[in-house]
Amino acid sequence: MTGSVDPTRIRSRRKRPTVLTKDAERIIEGLAQARGQSSRLTPLAYNITISHRRRFVWFRNAKVGTRTILDYLGQHDPQADLVVASNIPYPTAAFADYYKFAMVRHPLDRFISAWQDKVHGVNLFEFDEPTLERMRTIENFAAWVAEKNLRTRRRNRHLILQSRMIDLSHIDYIGRLETFDDDFAVVCREVGIPVHTAPRRNRSKPQGVTRENASQELRSIVEEMYRRDYQIFGY
Repeated sequence: MTGSVDPTRIRSRRKRPTVLTKDAERIIEGLAQARGQSSRLTPLAYNITISHRRRFVWFRNAKVGTRTILDYLGQHDPQADLVVASNIPYPTAAFADYYKFAMVRHPLDRFISAWQDKVHGVNLFEFDEPTLERMRTIENFAAWVAEKNLRTRRRNRHLILQSRMIDLSHIDYIGRLETFDDDFAVVCREVGIPVHTAPRRNRSKPQGVTRENASQELRSIVEEMYRRDYQIFGY
């Protein structure tokens, strides 16, 4: 594949926004074999949502308002024709003039939320019953996660480093969940979507652990695991 790529060819199948069209798949595969071209792919894969109508790329970061934002875009920009792609590289040159944004969250809050959802809510990691009972103590779960490589895309998207979920070399704006309404309003204004308060979705039910009352053991494990996120995002 030679020359530049028309970004609007990166599209989803009709009524299946999470599945790329065959044409889009061929483009990605072709670029993967032609790394020297100006429309080269990013070396890493990301979970991205694209709107060609609004000309934006959103780096989805699990446990950081993703369902809230998707619902809001669907309600307030129903003609956006969103491409909701997961774990794909993308051609940076083709999207050079698209507005790129992401949202981040305090690493400890995000980790607690993932534990509440994926251990207490559902047994996402398929622990056997004795192990699951141990993992219902968050310090045990944190110690288990600490043994994983949280920079690889093969790891669960709810636990991976947030800095790995965002193409930090090509980003225009990073908002925070802690100031979601104000920060998402910035995004809406930039891409031309009406600004309203977005009702929050998928809030985890508390299991008695919060950032305020977290044990020193938990804090130490999380701070070590997510040191890069703390440093890059200033938490």
